[in-house]
Amino acid sequence: MKIILLAIRSLMRFRLYTVINVLGLALSLACVIIISRYVYSEATTDHFNKNHERMFLSVRHWGDQKQKAVLFTTDNALLKKNYVNPLDIPEIEQRTSFVSISNTEIKVDEKLFKAHILATDTFFLRILDYPLIAGNREQLLSTPQEAVVTQQFARRLFGKENPVGKSFDYNGNILTIKGIIGETETQSSLHFDVLISKALQWRWPPVNYFSIALAHPGVDSKQINEKLKGNFHKAGSKSFFFQVMPLDKLYMDKAIDKGQDTFRQGNADSVKILTFVAILLLVIGVFNFIHISSVVIIKRGRELGMKKVFGARPMQLFIQLYAENWVLTAIALFIGWVFIEITQPIQVNQLDIIATVGATFNLLLTLGLLIGLPLLITLYPFFNYSYRQTIRSLQGITPGKNKIGSRSLFLVAQYVITCCLIISSLFFMKQLDFMLNADLGYRTLDIIKAWFMRPTSQMSYGEEDKKRSEAVSSAIRDAIQASPLFQSFSYGESPYELADDPFSRVKMRALGGEWHEVLQVKLYNSFFDVYEIPVSADRYPQSEKEVLINETARKLFSQQGQAPTELETEGYDGVNSLLIKGFTPEFQVVHLSQHNQPIVMTFKDVQNELFWPGKLMASIVPGRRQEAIQFLKELHDKTIGGEFEYTFVEDEISAMYEKDRLVARIYSVFTLISILISSMGLFSLSLFDIQQRYKEIAIRKVNGATVETIINLLLRKYYRLLGLSFIIATPLSWLAITKYMENFANKAPLSWWIFAVAFLITACISLLTLIWQIRKAARTNPAISIKTE
Repeated sequence: MKIILLAIRSLMRFRLYTVINVLGLALSLACVIIISRYVYSEATTDHFNKNHERMFLSVRHWGDQKQKAVLFTTDNALLKKNYVNPLDIPEIEQRTSFVSISNTEIKVDEKLFKAHILATDTFFLRILDYPLIAGNREQLLSTPQEAVVTQQFARRLFGKENPVGKSFDYNGNILTIKGIIGETETQSSLHFDVLISKALQWRWPPVNYFSIALAHPGVDSKQINEKLKGNFHKAGSKSFFFQVMPLDKLYMDKAIDKGQDTFRQGNADSVKILTFVAILLLVIGVFNFIHISSVVIIKRGRELGMKKVFGARPMQLFIQLYAENWVLTAIALFIGWVFIEITQPIQVNQLDIIATVGATFNLLLTLGLLIGLPLLITLYPFFNYSYRQTIRSLQGITPGKNKIGSRSLFLVAQYVITCCLIISSLFFMKQLDFMLNADLGYRTLDIIKAWFMRPTSQMSYGEEDKKRSEAVSSAIRDAIQASPLFQSFSYGESPYELADDPFSRVKMRALGGEWHEVLQVKLYNSFFDVYEIPVSADRYPQSEKEVLINETARKLFSQQGQAPTELETEGYDGVNSLLIKGFTPEFQVVHLSQHNQPIVMTFKDVQNELFWPGKLMASIVPGRRQEAIQFLKELHDKTIGGEFEYTFVEDEISAMYEKDRLVARIYSVFTLISILISSMGLFSLSLFDIQQRYKEIAIRKVNGATVETIINLLLRKYYRLLGLSFIIATPLSWLAITKYMENFANKAPLSWWIFAVAFLITACISLLTLIWQIRKAARTNPAISIKTE
C-alpha cells in the first residue's frame, strides 16, 4: 500500500503528462477489449454445448467429387428398403436429425406469425444443451402434440404472458407449448423459433435435412470418417458417401454447403482484420505510453539519481516504476470499461459488434491486462534508465542519442501505424462505394418484394387446397394487373438469390467439351420484364429441353470462338441434351467480390404461378412507391391476412454488402481513435521539447528572429518525422491492401489520391496539435524566458 501511495504522489507531480498518458491508454485498451470480446465470442460459437468437442454433423460427398459437399441427414430420406443409417456405429453414442422449415407460418388466435421451425425428435435437446427455462429435457417432443419455443419468439407471440400451456395452429395441427428455450451462454450457429415433433414433418423435399451425432469420449472425426469412407449409397445413376465435420468448425467453414436459412455463417476474414486492428491499437497505445513515460523519467532524473546514490537497488527502482504503471493501467482500465459501457449502443447498432461472453472472460481479460501490461511498459524505461550514468541523471542532462533516437522512434512507429490505418480506411470506403454503385446488369430501383402465398410445409396437398391457392393467386394477379401503380410483376427469386439454392448447381458441358459447374435455374418469362434484362432470342424456350444462357456461360462453353448451340447435363437418368435458344447480357448473381456464375435458364409453366407462385416481385411506376406499398398491404389483408412483410430490391442488395460496410465503418472509427491517441503522444513530446528550448527561442528572438522563423524552425523536426512515417507507411499499406484484395473479382483501383489524402489528414492534425504550443513559445517575452531558465 505504501508503494502505491508513493507511486500516486510521484505521478501527481506531472499531472498533465499523467492525464494524457491515462486517456491515451484508456482509449487503446477500450478498443482492444471491445475487439477481444467480439473475437472470443466468434471463436467460441456453439461452446454452450458442454460436449461441443464431441459433436459432429453429417456431410454428403458425391462419389465423383464434382459437386460441392453439403450438410445432409444420414436418415433414410430416399425411403430405401433395408437401409442402415451410416451413423449407427460403435463410435457414436447418440444421434439426432431435424428438418429445417423457414419462411413458414403459425396461427395464434387467428393471427398469422412468420416462424422458423425445426422438426426433430426427443434426442435433440438431450444432445444440444440449449438452456431450458421450462420443460423436462428428457420428455419434451415425446408426442406430436407438443412444441418448444424460444423465449424471444414466445414474447413475440404472447407478450409478457406465460406461454407454457398455450397453443398454436401449425398446418391444421393444434400444438401445445411444453418448453421454453432461453438465451445461450455463447453464440449458436443454429437459429430457430420453434421445435416440433418430427412425426409431423418427417419428409418434405424442399426443406433442409440435417443430422448431428455425439461421439463417445476420445473419438475424433478422423476415426469416424475412416469408417464411413467406403460406405457408398446410390441416388439414380450417381453415388455418394457420408463424412462428418466437427461442430466447432461449422460456423467459420465456407467449403461446405449448409443449406438455406438454418446455420449462421461466420466471417473469418472479418475476425482476422479486427484482430490485426486490435494489435495495432494496442501497439499504438503502448508506444504512446512508453514515450510519454520516458519524458516523465527524464524530468524525474534527479529524483531517481539520488535514490541510486543512496543505495536503491535495481529491483527497488523496478518495483517503484511497476507500481506507478500499475496505478496508471488500473485507472485506464476503469475509464476504458466506462467507455465500453457508454458506447454499447453504438457498438451494437452502428458497428454490429455483438459479443456474447460471460463475466469470467471479462474478469480474466481485465486481470491479464492489469498484471501483464504494466510489466511490459515498465521494461523499457527501467532498462533505459538502469544503464544511464548516475552523474548524468543528477545533472539533468539527456544524452543526445536518447533524445533524438528513442522518443522520435516511438513517435514514428505510432504515425506509421496511423497512416496505414488511414490509407486502409479510405480504400475500404472507396471499395464499398464502388460495389454499391456498380452496374449489376439489371434494374434495381423501385422493385418491391412481398410474401402473399408462403411456401407450405403440409405433408399433402389436396384438390381443395389447390383450388383455394389458385383462387387467391388469381385475385392477386388480377388486382395488380388492373392497378396503374405497377409496370410489371413476377414471382420467384431475385437475380442475387439464384445462387443460394444448393440444388441448382449442376455439371454441364458443350458437345465434346469439359464438364463445368453451372447454375441451372427455372424462371418465369415475366422475370426479365421486371428486372429489364434483355434477351437475344427469337422466342423464349418452350420446354425443359430448351434454355437461355448468360454471357459468362457463353464464354465458358464457346469453342474456337463459336458460341455453343447445345449443352449436355448429368441427371439421375444419365446424360441429357439441352438446346440453347438465346443469350442474355451479363447480370451479377453473386457478391461483387466473387466471379460471376455461368447460368443456364429454363422456364416455368406460367400456370404454376397460380398453384405455386413464390414471392411477389413488382416494378413500381417511379414516384408512386408509397401508394404501391399501401395498395399491396390492403390486398394482402384482404386475401391472406396476418403480417405483411415487404422489402425493396435496392435494400436487399445493400444488405448483401453490410459486412463490407461494417468493415469500412469499423476501420474508420478505430482509425479516428488511433489518430487521437497519436496526437496525444505528439502533444506530450512537443510540449517537453519546446519547454527545453525556451531559452534557445528567447536568444533567437533577441537576435532578431521573427515568430514565423521560430515556428518554421520548431515544426521542421516534426514534419521530418511525419515524412519518414509516411514514406514507411505507403509501401506497407499498399502491400497489405493488395494482398487482402488479390482474390476479389471486382475491385476499385488503389488511386494515388488515397495516399495524398491520408498524408494531408495526418499533416493537418499534427499541425493543429503543434501550432498552439509553438505559437505560445514563440510569443513568450524573451526576458521572462531567460530569467526563468
